[in-house]
Amino acid sequence: MEHFLAVAEEGGFTRAAARLHMVQSGVSASIRSLERELGVELFERTTQHVALTEAGRALVPEARRVLGAVRQARQVVTEVRDGARGTLSVGIPHSLTPRTVLAALASFRADHPLVQVRLAPPGQAGSPGHAEQLRDGELDLAVVATTGPLPGLRLYPLRTETMVLACAGDHPVAAREAVTLAEAGTLELLELTPGWGARAAVDRAYATAGIARRPARLELNDVATILELVRYRLGVAFVPGSLAEAAADLRFVPVEPRPPRYQVAVAASVDRPLSTVAATFLSRCLRPVRPVEMSEPAPRAIPIKRGVAVP
Repeated sequence: MEHFLAVAEEGGFTRAAARLHMVQSGVSASIRSLERELGVELFERTTQHVALTEAGRALVPEARRVLGAVRQARQVVTEVRDGARGTLSVGIPHSLTPRTVLAALASFRADHPLVQVRLAPPGQAGSPGHAEQLRDGELDLAVVATTGPLPGLRLYPLRTETMVLACAGDHPVAAREAVTLAEAGTLELLELTPGWGARAAVDRAYATAGIARRPARLELNDVATILELVRYRLGVAFVPGSLAEAAADLRFVPVEPRPPRYQVAVAASVDRPLSTVAATFLSRCLRPVRPVEMSEPAPRAIPIKRGVAVP
């Protein structure tokens, strides 16, 4: 089609060949092949000039439309290859999503406006639900909370999260500099539902210490709601220390000597290579942070002075 349009627009084979950077015989052979394929003559050829036939004139606008579509298709494919266009499906754990991931998402959207981003909530199952979606190919990436490896997934660590005990300001433990697992286990606990990585970290900490705790007063799958219930003095809760800054009206008491900890990571399937779009987003998530290992000692989650709310 490109050769046909060149001859039609240039009015001859010689000028068309120069435009296409081809020899004239090659252009002539290409046009004859197209005419055989269509079963009509597209040009009237004389020793003096070359003119379009009626069929040739009818083909010109269609040829331009086809070539325009081909150019558009090439551009789209190139943009997908280069990560400028496509789709990105990411599982996020609601309020437990690290700020570094949210910042990466904001900058990624600004730099790649043609990429359609879908954020998937965790549902009742938490990180295990996202892990299953990754294995099934429903998600490209997911932010997960885990206390160890996840079968079939590759983990890109973001940080190790240390959990603290959240309580209302007038709760009996609010003025404490620290609480033990045993002490916390006697309180009315509001907990995440089983399956969530943060809940698994609490379960693991108690199992490792050989300590039993009271059955949870309530189990929910949303940390923001748990914190709201803590405000209304319905109980206390183990929460990530990183949430303290967003809830300055509550007290966050460190758990010592061995607080529950879990790893926050971006997960991907080991069975499918990342698309350019997903790889680009992943690199942004990892860029601002240093990978950490679960074996590293966790830093104190937040500096807390006796009886003083977190600023």
